[in-house]
Amino acid sequence: MSFLAKATSYRYPPRKRDVDSLLNTIEQIYHIRDFDSLLETILREARRFVNADAGTIYLAVGDRLYFSYVQNDTLFPDGSKEKYLGSNLSIPIDRSSIAGYAALSGESLLIDDVYDIRSNVSFSFNPAFDKKFSYRTQSILVVPLLTRDNALLGVLQLINAKDPSGKVVPFSMQDRLYISQFAQSAANAIEKAKLSREMVLRLVEVVELRDPFETASHVKRVGAFAVELYEAWALKHGVSQKERTEVKDMLRTAAILHDIGKVAISDIILKKPATLTDEERRQIKLHTIHGARLFLRSNSAWDIYAAEVTLNHHEHWDGTGYPGKIPDILQARIKEFGPGKKGTEIPLSARIVAITDTFDALVSKRAYKEPWAEEEVFRYLVEQKGRFFDPELVDIFLAIEETIQAIRDKYLDTYSPEILEDHLRELGE
Repeated sequence: MSFLAKATSYRYPPRKRDVDSLLNTIEQIYHIRDFDSLLETILREARRFVNADAGTIYLAVGDRLYFSYVQNDTLFPDGSKEKYLGSNLSIPIDRSSIAGYAALSGESLLIDDVYDIRSNVSFSFNPAFDKKFSYRTQSILVVPLLTRDNALLGVLQLINAKDPSGKVVPFSMQDRLYISQFAQSAANAIEKAKLSREMVLRLVEVVELRDPFETASHVKRVGAFAVELYEAWALKHGVSQKERTEVKDMLRTAAILHDIGKVAISDIILKKPATLTDEERRQIKLHTIHGARLFLRSNSAWDIYAAEVTLNHHEHWDGTGYPGKIPDILQARIKEFGPGKKGTEIPLSARIVAITDTFDALVSKRAYKEPWAEEEVFRYLVEQKGRFFDPELVDIFLAIEETIQAIRDKYLDTYSPEILEDHLRELGE
């Protein structure tokens, strides 16, 4: 049977190790705070649990499903840039597609072969992806992601279950049972992380009122660049997947909020079209300290990490950055900046954000300048290796150029920025 409308049984009783593994995975995703890291982990762990070659997470927005995460071990074993594949594409929530049907009906679907679906059902398989990438989708397990209140968040789609020999086989009824249970917990975690992300972006909107360049699109790109740059660095240095997941969970949001301290800077200064005075430039530089202070009043690992990024993302590899070494940044008034931090004295997270923020600022259009071409910006980063930027991180950033472009395609600008201070002046030129 190619299509099963509703599961009523499973082939064999659940094994205790499978139940334990499921519970451990559910506990793991509940501890992830970052929305994107959560989606990536949910898809990876769901695939691992049923040995699926590929998968997709769709998120529901209005009456459409948007491709949000794609993984495919056959086509994209690395998966860095491909996770953003088709992220601006969507399909209607209706009964014509497999994912749309699951979303609309609230039912999970098991399909043994998508090219042999019974003729008496309303949905069909779209072979466009298979044709484009010379892939052969066969078995599919699709589960809606529903909140406790039965509101639709999206759809989890797993593709091509494999047996131990690597042969593609149908998903089992037990797979369906487990993934349906997992999807309930995943939906709850997604709902929580989505609310957290929305609150973070509201903070960004507050900053945007002061500094029009700090848009949601800009900070999303900076955050995504930072995560991918860290991932490439961590893989090179043999960092475990567990540690990579934990760091990425903190890094993206910290990068998104790297300029949160600008809320404490007068918009008269931030929006001044003329050359800044020395005192105004000093006030601008204080945004690093104001931002760090927001987080240092808490002792949570995330707050400490966010403070690390906000405080240090304008430090330079050669020690000419700011705010430098200050004994106590919580003191009421900072009269002068300290000597700059050098090299690895600057936290890795801040060295990463220094590169990703600069890159996006230079390739983006502003009211007073046209965007630089990517090649120009990459050239600039290379020229400033060992001066402003960590040389190793610059080399790694250049090596993930295709991933960077995929992120830019996903988070397109939707704003008209006002005149604001030139980013190069912030770098000290």
